[in-house]
Amino acid sequence: MKKISSGVVLSYLAIYIVWGSTYLGIKWAVETIPPFYVVGFRFLIGGIIFLAISLISGKIKSFPKRNEILSAVFLGTFLILLGNGLITWAEIKVNSYLAALIISSTPFCIAFFNWIFFREKLSRIRMTGMLMGVLGVGLILYNGNSSIRFSFHLGLVFAGFVFWGFATSMSHRLQVHSNNLINSGMQMSYAGIAALILSAFMYRPLPQIIPQISFLSWMGFVYLTILGAAGFYAYNYLLSNEPAIRISSYAIVNPLIAVLLGIFLGKEEASPVLFIGMSIILLGLACMMYGETLLSLILHGQRNRAREEDEAFDENITGN
Repeated sequence: MKKISSGVVLSYLAIYIVWGSTYLGIKWAVETIPPFYVVGFRFLIGGIIFLAISLISGKIKSFPKRNEILSAVFLGTFLILLGNGLITWAEIKVNSYLAALIISSTPFCIAFFNWIFFREKLSRIRMTGMLMGVLGVGLILYNGNSSIRFSFHLGLVFAGFVFWGFATSMSHRLQVHSNNLINSGMQMSYAGIAALILSAFMYRPLPQIIPQISFLSWMGFVYLTILGAAGFYAYNYLLSNEPAIRISSYAIVNPLIAVLLGIFLGKEEASPVLFIGMSIILLGLACMMYGETLLSLILHGQRNRAREEDEAFDENITGN
């Protein structure tokens, strides 16, 4: 059995716990800071820090190759600018826990893209898990009046969810820099610059915005910049060392943390059937990621019991 490194364990803990709390951090930040300014500055600062650490520690021994730069631009565009960026924009109106629950369905999206692009087969139990995820998301969008609520900002969450799943699926086919600190730094710096360029066209000049930023938004922004960057580094580390479908297991833990923080700390109003929908999504995720293994163990156990019964029967016949 392959030994799991401490780096992999710590990285999983980072994306499990830190990312579950960043949804509320985003909600607080966009309260008075335009969303793409949040995305731009948090990732540009984080990216520069990562590259500076790489330079000071001597990890940058040569200029990145062309394919490594193109991969960083691709992942920076789809993971950060479109994936995280659209979700940040959405949280102006969408509750943080709701965004987290929808994004928790990312493994279904990854499996879909793996099937489309790489012809990875979907077993019946994984298909069942995907259908349960769709049902669960539909339930949490139910407003209690026999209809499903939908809006522009909710559409942004779904778009970000698709872009993030697409990039995660494609990441294993890309040639990225071997040093994760440099790879993450390039992605974040590029996406941060791109987001700030977008912000210059979308919002008022920054000097007019800064005096109106609340203390809560500053807190959210600082939290996202520091711990969010650490989580993104951990995610990229796992992309280079772990299977995509196993990495997406963070989607089971994140929504639990996000729901608790959003409702009890963020004072967000819960959907009428929130916990039913969340339970179905998490059960679907469990089927999606671990269903085949559990089914194999169950069948293996049944075969062992059948073999033991046959052996006991043969012994009884022989004895008689």
